Amino acid sequence: MLSKNFDLIKYGFKTRRAWWFSATARTRARFSRTIIGSFWLGLANLLFALALGGVYGIVFKAPSLKEYFIYIGLGFSIWATIGGALNSSPQIFEMNAHNIKNSRIHPVFYLLEEWAFQIQTFIQSFLLIIIFIAFLSPKILVNFIIFSPLHLLNLFLFILWLPLLICLAAIKYQDLYQLLPLFTQLTFLLSPIFYTEKNLGNLTFIAKYNPIYQVLSLLRESIINGNFIFKESIILLLINLFMVIFSFRILEKTKKELIFYI
Repeated sequence: MLSKNFDLIKYGFKTRRAWWFSATARTRARFSRTIIGSFWLGLANLLFALALGGVYGIVFKAPSLKEYFIYIGLGFSIWATIGGALNSSPQIFEMNAHNIKNSRIHPVFYLLEEWAFQIQTFIQSFLLIIIFIAFLSPKILVNFIIFSPLHLLNLFLFILWLPLLICLAAIKYQDLYQLLPLFTQLTFLLSPIFYTEKNLGNLTFIAKYNPIYQVLSLLRESIINGNFIFKESIILLLINLFMVIFSFRILEKTKKELIFYI
């Protein structure tokens, strides 16, 4: 089991320049006729956070609009990456069906390409949010540099294995194409992204046992409060590493069956 996973990791490392460049080309093509290019990724999130921060800050009677904007800006930016990775995951192999059927490129290449695309999108959008927020609270930039690396690693691993499992399931069960957007929307509304956990009252277990929210929450809290949150992060890291190994193993076992479904 581990040897097959190691082969996949080695293959991904050997082809890293190809799938990273392919993901970069997608971003460039997406904004090829715009003036500011990929800066739209961060600007869109920033404008969205500003608009909703003002509205929901009044609705939820936030004691400080500045602190609430920081909270919502970071939360929404992280969620945009998680939600984008999940919603696009069912189509990863479907969109590359021709290449999978007619070339010897391993299917994991297309997973890594999509993963790189999501990481690049996150970096370009999140850095602009961080820089803007740093003008409101300079400690945010320091906290981001010092306390966030482990949580960022957890985020990146999470958007690797979960989309892979969803993609493999969606190949056989097309219902996921319809159910996944509904699931992500409900998860977004039920998670304390626009509101704090205390607003859930007796329903705080919804956030506590929500793995998607936990990935988001640990990263956001480390940046806002300047805390490693070491124990929870290590547990989450071990879970993520196990799930990466598990999902790669499932991919290797079902690789030969892909052509019959795509």
